[in-house]
Amino acid sequence: MSRVTIADVASAAGVSKTAVSFAFNSPGRLGHATLERVLGVAHDLGYAPHPAARALSMRRSGTIGVLIPQRLSAVFANPFMSELIQGLGELCEEHDLTLLLVPPLDGSLESAIRHASVDGFISLGLSPDDRALEVLDGIGIPTVLIDSDESSTHPVVNVDDRGGAHAAASHLLGLGHRQLAIVVLPPARAQMSYTPTATRRLAGYNAAIEAAGMPPPRPVTAGISVAAGIRAFESLPVGKRRPTGVLVMSDMAAIGVMNAARTAGMRVPDDLSVVGFDDLPFSAWTNPPLTTVRQPIVEKGRMAARMLIDRMKGKGIDSPAPLGTTLVVRASTSESGKLGFAN
Repeated sequence: MSRVTIADVASAAGVSKTAVSFAFNSPGRLGHATLERVLGVAHDLGYAPHPAARALSMRRSGTIGVLIPQRLSAVFANPFMSELIQGLGELCEEHDLTLLLVPPLDGSLESAIRHASVDGFISLGLSPDDRALEVLDGIGIPTVLIDSDESSTHPVVNVDDRGGAHAAASHLLGLGHRQLAIVVLPPARAQMSYTPTATRRLAGYNAAIEAAGMPPPRPVTAGISVAAGIRAFESLPVGKRRPTGVLVMSDMAAIGVMNAARTAGMRVPDDLSVVGFDDLPFSAWTNPPLTTVRQPIVEKGRMAARMLIDRMKGKGIDSPAPLGTTLVVRASTSESGKLGFAN
């Protein structure tokens, strides 16, 4: 059954859509009889305004929603999110705004959007053609994308994922590694394949590997936690095909790979070199310290919040150039040498 709209109520009550809006947002602007009729018809039809659309029209929620496709338990397992929220929060504090994390509601991101009373949304990791963004377009609420593809509808903030991944793979290749494995970020939603971020990073890894004259390895998909990295290690090839270097799209998963390798009797980096992606604050303090690709997570959050605030003010905003990434070489990588792992 389709959702009852404001137009349906207006038609049934014999009033304009503006009058219906007044009935819910400014009842004092309607006569008593008209107000009673509109509210009665709305009740009979089962109509209730979208909280997000209502907040948008009234400009009074003072809240920015962060649209997250995963469950909160999965999100907070990765400190990447706290770095991003730091950047978002700095701009929100400057403008007296609050942040609301909006994960799926009863498994539905679309339902979560309809129940969120916010002035604008920042979408994390969703493709421009995702159904959730279609809902946002229907409501007409300002939206900025993070870690997505270019969109004609919404500005997007990205980093140079492809360049960072290319540098990571080139680093291992330069150390003499020829048996590589790739651990890929998981889909943002069940019906998706790779996320836009994962697609760009995979392209960067593979470009470097192909330039070295080797076939790209089959990627292993893993989540963004230490436990996911451990499972990813257990899925890697063994025997003669066992990799000497692993390229991981998440620092947390990379730490899991290193932990699992040590449990299996391998030495990092003597037997297995590992490269992460993010450069989270504690990556310099792992054992051994993690070689990784640094992305400016806090600045990404700041930029997205600044752009959304401008959009909420009615300003036209273009997508900026991707923020730069940098390879940070630490002790989790070394020259490819003798292998000490028993099959």
